[in-house]
Amino acid sequence: MNLFALVLESGEKTIFDEPKAWLESHGVNILIIILGAWVLRRVTVALLIGVLNRAIRHHSFASETDRKKRIDTLDSLLSTASKIIFGLVAVIMIVDELGINTAPLLASAGVVGVAFGIGAQSLIKDFTNGLFIIIENQYRVGDVIQLEVAGGQPIPGTVEAITVRTTIIRDIKGVRHHVPNGSIVTASNKTFGYSKLNEMLVVDTATDVTKLEKVINAVGEELVADEELGKLIRKTPILAQIQGYSELGLTVFIRGETVPGGQWKVQSELFKRLQLALAKAKIKVATAPFPMQSPATKKKP
Repeated sequence: MNLFALVLESGEKTIFDEPKAWLESHGVNILIIILGAWVLRRVTVALLIGVLNRAIRHHSFASETDRKKRIDTLDSLLSTASKIIFGLVAVIMIVDELGINTAPLLASAGVVGVAFGIGAQSLIKDFTNGLFIIIENQYRVGDVIQLEVAGGQPIPGTVEAITVRTTIIRDIKGVRHHVPNGSIVTASNKTFGYSKLNEMLVVDTATDVTKLEKVINAVGEELVADEELGKLIRKTPILAQIQGYSELGLTVFIRGETVPGGQWKVQSELFKRLQLALAKAKIKVATAPFPMQSPATKKKP
C-alpha cells in the first residue's frame, strides 16, 4: 500500500468523495477550529503578559522604560511561540477533520524531523542564540544597538522585534534588517541602564583654559536647569579632560551622563548652546589647524 492510500484510509466519506456533503458536515467544525485557535492564542498571550506585568517588578529595573522594553520583548517572543504552537495544533485537527489519517503523517514527520535536524544546524544555532539573547536580556524591543555579524558589516539601528530565530532592527535610513541570531558575534547596546556624553572640542592653543572651563560648565548647568532636558540628564556635562595639543589646536573632552537614549537630544542642545556661549566669550573653535602658541607667547594687538 502506498503512502497516499494509507493517508486516505478512513471509515467515513472524505471531501474527495462527496465535497458538498462533506462541507455541510465538516465545514462548520473546521471554521470552529480556526476561530477557536485564534481566540485561544490571543487569550493565552494576554493572560501570560498580565502575569509578566505583575511578576516583573519595578525595583528590578533602572527605569520604567527598561521594564517596558523587557515586557515588550517577552511579548514578542510569546506571540511568535503561540502562533507556532496553536497553528500546529489547529493544522493537525483540521487534517483529522478532513478524514485523513494523521498517524502515518505524524510518524513520517518524526523521520523528516530527524533528517531536518541534521541538515539545519544553522537554524538550531539561531534558536539557541535567540534564547540566550532573551534570557540574558542583552537587548530589548526599542533599544538602539549595533550588531557585529560574522563576515559582514556592523548593523546599527533600533530593535523592532526579537524572536528565537532573528532580530529585526531598523536603521537610521529606515531600512529594516532581519539578522539571524546565530550570525551575531557582538551586540552593543547604546540604551541600556544609562548613556554617556563624551564630546571632543578643539580650540585655539592660546585659549584661557580656566575661562573655557567656566563657559562649558555654565552651559552644562543651563541644560540641567532646562525643564525638558533636565529630565534626561543624570550627571551634568562638564569639562572633564584636557587631552593636550594636536595639529588642530588644544583638545578637551566634555563628559556627562543621561538616561538611556537621551544622549542624542542632550548632545544636540549642548553644541547649540555651546556655539553661542563660545562666540560670546570670544573663544575660537578649530575649523583648521591653529598655529602652536600659548597664552604667554600670544602677541598683543
